[in-house]
Parts: sequence; structure tokens; C-alpha cells
Amino acid sequence: MAVTTERLPRSLVSLQIEVEPDRVEASLEKAARRVAQQVRIPGFRPGKAPRNVVERTVGRPALLQEALDDLLPEVYNEVIDSESIEPIDQPQFDLESMDPLIVKAQVPVRPTIELNDYLSLRAPKPDAEVTDEQLEDAMVRLRRRFATLEPVERAVAWGDTVRADVTVQVEGQGEPHVEEDAEFRMDQETVVSLPGFLDHLVGLERGGPVEFSYALPDDFEAEELRGKEAKYSVTIHEVKQEILPDLDDEFAASLDEGFDTVAAMQERVATDVRAAAQQNALAGYHDEIVDLLVAVAEMDYPEVLVHREVDRLIDEQSNHASHTQEGLDRWLDAIGTTESELRSRLEPGADLNVRRALAIGELVRQEDLEITDEMVDERVDELVTQMIGAEPGDPTHTQLRELLNTDAGRSQIRSDLTTKVALDRLTEICSQPDEETATRARGTRRRRRGASDEAASDESDATEAEAAANAAGTPEAESETTTEA
Repeated sequence: MAVTTERLPRSLVSLQIEVEPDRVEASLEKAARRVAQQVRIPGFRPGKAPRNVVERTVGRPALLQEALDDLLPEVYNEVIDSESIEPIDQPQFDLESMDPLIVKAQVPVRPTIELNDYLSLRAPKPDAEVTDEQLEDAMVRLRRRFATLEPVERAVAWGDTVRADVTVQVEGQGEPHVEEDAEFRMDQETVVSLPGFLDHLVGLERGGPVEFSYALPDDFEAEELRGKEAKYSVTIHEVKQEILPDLDDEFAASLDEGFDTVAAMQERVATDVRAAAQQNALAGYHDEIVDLLVAVAEMDYPEVLVHREVDRLIDEQSNHASHTQEGLDRWLDAIGTTESELRSRLEPGADLNVRRALAIGELVRQEDLEITDEMVDERVDELVTQMIGAEPGDPTHTQLRELLNTDAGRSQIRSDLTTKVALDRLTEICSQPDEETATRARGTRRRRRGASDEAASDESDATEAEAAANAAGTPEAESETTTEA
């Protein structure tokens, strides 16, 4: 075969394959024999009709299609092997000519990533600040978990719990939506029914029905409802006020957390709030430094990776309803959008996720980071202990460990650990105070890479990194050549 290859943008390789006429004829003969077995042809037993009769019976286009269904995959696989191309998805074929048979294919291949001078990246780690207001809010949330609700004879206020019959009709929609005896809290930070609904209840007293209408926000998530008028009819049956427990030693002791005094409880709450603040600050810092890494990197990657990430996001957001077309359609109807609109909306975020994964994967390779089986075993034990509190050796611990310690479970844990060590290393790089430290880091990396080469472990490390970064490999570029395969 005559084969021409060309490297295209977006990690695509274009193939032009010219197949010898003798091979095409042989494929047509095989196709004719298969069709003769499947199609009843008058005057001939199954499989005995000659090719010219089969061709007159089914038509030449149908026979050609039957031949190409087998010939194209066979030819494609031979070319992929001979040209050392590593596809990551199915090719797109285009039949350019039948005489001679010339086929064009576009093949998505592994991305190419260059991190450039990533060791010079700098970003100071943020301090996690906790205000007195945050500590006070945490105490209020704790007390609210044990609050009681008492009916009151007054107008609705923020913080109350309301029980009511609610009917809403949105302009341009079908039948009105009716909720009888609905109970909800008047929380300024949440949305009940539609945005703006709770604001209109403040000041209303028990009784009704009370009718009111207003326009929905112009930036409302459901595009078809933006700016539309919402008409409500509300009958309030009951208004209940939240009564918080007293903040005293008796309340602290009632929590069964080992607190003897309210001061001890407040100290624990403050510790938890500071820990959460530190965790949030670190998560934000990780996003910042990964985006810095992405910003200095040069990447060429196929669009199919973005499409796969969109698929994953839809599956996640729909709670796996997308596993069937019927389930996906019901979910799309429920959120008021179409699949094309949703995919278009998710694509920018999916593209960023892919770029981040590719950058992290390349960092793992360049830094020779490795996750051992022993590290995965330790993490499995940690997860089991966190989930049930039992230590290794306990029968319950053993049973749960068997559930987690599957090939799929270990693969996910290895991926999570790979991301963690990569973020730890990137944090080490970006939080360095001066160039002298950066120079020492470069020397450390060179020594670590040299030791890894001597141990002949580069290939296995790269394989693990590829799995963690969703096929973020770096193939050699295919130049435009013509060869005889």
C-alpha cells in the first residue's frame, strides 16, 4: 500500500492510503461469497452463486460496502502498526476514490505537552484567616441542629419555618405547579420554588390565599424562563419560630462529645472551623498553581478528550441518568434544557479540566513521581478506618477492605494519590522563596531522574502517569512521508 501521513493541529494524524487493485478484488470476492450465503438467489444453492450474479442481485454499491466493512479496518490496523501511530479514539474515514481505492482517515493521537520553565513558577501560599463572625456562625449552626420550632401568631420573618399551600404559574408554561401543605424555612441564602419567592412572603400573616406576581431574573439558569412573569397564590397555614438551645455547660454536655463546659465545646468548634478554612485555602491555592502550570504550558490535544469530559460531567450532574437515552431525556426535561445546549454550556469547563489533567500528568512524568503498591495498600487501610473506625485485623475492617481493594478501586486510589503527590510537588515548587532554592530544586530533580534511569523504572512510571492524566501522553510527531507498506 502507498501511505502518506501528515500531522495536523489538535493532535490529529491524517492518513492517505492507496490499496492495491488485486487486494480490492480479493475483498470483493470474499464479500460476494458471504452475501451468497445470506441472500436467497433463485437457481442457486446458498453460497454457490457466482460473483457476477450476486452483484446483479444486490447491486454493486452494496457489495462494495460489504467488502469495505472488512477491508478498511484491516488496512487501517496495518498502517497504524507500520507507521507507529498510537490512536486514542476511532478514526474518521473518507472514501476519496474507488478506482484506485484511496481512503483518507483522520486519527486522534496522544497529546503533546511542553511545560517549559515550570520550575520558575512562584505563588505564595495563602494564610487561612478565621474571623470572629465565622466562629459565631459556626456556633449558631451547631445550636440550630438541636433547635425546636414553636408556632407564633405574627407575620412571617426571615428565619421562620412556614407551612403553606403554594400554586405557581409561569408565563408561557403549561399547567400551574401546585404544592399542598409544603413546609420550608425562610432562609435568605437559599431558593425555594423560584428566585424571589421568599422575599414576597416576608410580612404576610397566616391565612389567605394571597396572590402576587413578579418577573424572574434575566440571568436565571433556565434560559426559557428568564424575565418571564411568575404568578403565585399562597395560603399560609402556620408560621413557626426557631428556638435555639441556650449556650451553656448543660448544652455542651448534652452533645455526648466529652465536653464538660461550653468553653471546651467552643474550643473544639474553633479548631474545626480553622481546619476547614485551611483546607479551603489550600484547595484554592492548588487551583491557582495548577492554572499557572497550564498557563506556561504548550499543549496540543484532540477534541475527543474534551467530549469525553463533557460526557463525564453530564453523567455526574444527572446522577447517572445519562446511562440511557430515556433517562437522559427525562433529566434534560426536568432542568429545562436540551442536550446540545447543555454540552455547549459545559464545554469550556470541560476543556479547562482536560488542560489541567494534561499538565498534571506531564508534571508527574517530568518529576518521576511514583505511586507504589504499598502506598495504595496504606491508603485503602486509611479509608476503611475513616469509614468505620475499625483497625486492621478487625473482621469488619477486613470485610470492607475486600470491597474497596478491587482492581477498579485500587486504580481510582492510585489516580487520587498521583494527583496528591503532583500537587504536593507543585506546591513545593511554587512556594519557594527565591531563585537559589529553585536552583537546588533543579539539581534535586536531575539527581532523582538519574537514579530512576539507573533503576530502569521510567517506563512503568510513565504508564501510571498516563492513566492518571487521562491519556496525556507525548507521541513523536509524524512528519509527512510516503512509504510502501
